[in-house]
Amino acid sequence: MEKMDPSKHLSRKQNKAFPMLSVLARDITELAFKEKAIFSPKLKRWHSLAAGVAVATLHMCYGNELKKYIKGINELTPDAIEVLMAADKLEKELVQIAVEDSADSEDGGKSIIMEIHPYEAEAIIANLVKSWISIRVDRLAELVESILQQEVCQILLIIILSLYIIYFLKFKQILCFLVFLPSR
Repeated sequence: MEKMDPSKHLSRKQNKAFPMLSVLARDITELAFKEKAIFSPKLKRWHSLAAGVAVATLHMCYGNELKKYIKGINELTPDAIEVLMAADKLEKELVQIAVEDSADSEDGGKSIIMEIHPYEAEAIIANLVKSWISIRVDRLAELVESILQQEVCQILLIIILSLYIIYFLKFKQILCFLVFLPSR
């Protein structure tokens, strides 16, 4: 077993800024590529889809931890986006390894790919964004109603609405940037 390299892992202070499941996803990716290069060629004597079985197992194990994390998410946060994007990237890399490993198999690797149940990270991010927008729209509606009930001048209402629209458009630009980032 390889000893942990402290330089590869983040300090406690940095750890708070970078979620552990993102670090785990990166480490699992490294492990999968090492497994494919070192162990799978030897294990192919006993199982023709050795790398595929290994990455399916890694995918399932990470998925179990990801499910626990997702159950605790109730709002859109930078940490949640980071973890879900790391999970999506990991999933794509693991599936790619499985596909490459099974290209010469009888069923083309369909049996292994069927074992890899998607994390659906992009759908979860989309649902969190919808929830965030819904909450902000509700708050805006409450604010508008409150202002109208207090009979505050219309200029104040226009200023507040303008600020909310600017804030919303800025956030939308950031989300579009995050969602359409190219895979690394």
